[in-house]
Amino acid sequence: MILPILGALCLLGAVYFLLPLAMGVCHIGMFWPAALLVLLSTICFFPRLWGKLPRRVKAAGITLLSLALSVVAVVLVFMAVAAADRPTAEEAAPETVILLGCRVYEGKPSTMLQNRIDAAYDYLTAHPEAVVITTGGLDSKAETITQGGCAAETLITMGIDPARVYAEEKSFDTRENLLFAAEIIEENNLDTHVVIASDNFHQLRGQIYAREAGLDPRAAGCGSPILLGAGYACREVLGILAAVVGLE
Repeated sequence: MILPILGALCLLGAVYFLLPLAMGVCHIGMFWPAALLVLLSTICFFPRLWGKLPRRVKAAGITLLSLALSVVAVVLVFMAVAAADRPTAEEAAPETVILLGCRVYEGKPSTMLQNRIDAAYDYLTAHPEAVVITTGGLDSKAETITQGGCAAETLITMGIDPARVYAEEKSFDTRENLLFAAEIIEENNLDTHVVIASDNFHQLRGQIYAREAGLDPRAAGCGSPILLGAGYACREVLGILAAVVGLE
């Protein structure tokens, strides 16, 4: 009785990861967990098929799966540690915020971009001497305003002094977000101690690229939409592994 229940739970998990398809969201972080969960559910529903496999094949499969899940678990732990690396009240607060880009819809911030804007706004409000660099160019033909420009306009509309806002509008990915932001910091003699305003799952990779760009990063993270966060976190695991081995 336990195996069918586990199989049903795995199928529900797969459906959860694929639900963003109904919202027009599609990326690899949705599909590899869903595929794994479907495989596990198949084993639970049809254990005899698993039992017919040669012993060496089963041993190799279990070993590979265990190694893969161990790597994923380690990366997730490091992601959590990076997200928790926020400046404390006893420390000198960094005076530069880097707001990482995200999708813009019909000239307005997506939910995830708005969450990042809100995180930057909260930090800027709490630290009146801080400035912000919004980042991101045009990510698709559907975007009518750059991600950096949209975030900058939104922060100004929310009451942030335009003199505190720098917009970077050329970058196309996270690495470029941080690289081009570092150039703005150098050109304007801004504080190289920075906080990264982005989703919590994004903090580790953002900090890796920030250090590559010569910055000293900390977190100013935000939560993610419940239907999107898990899939993006799983995509981020692959992105971090690619960054670590130099493939991105």
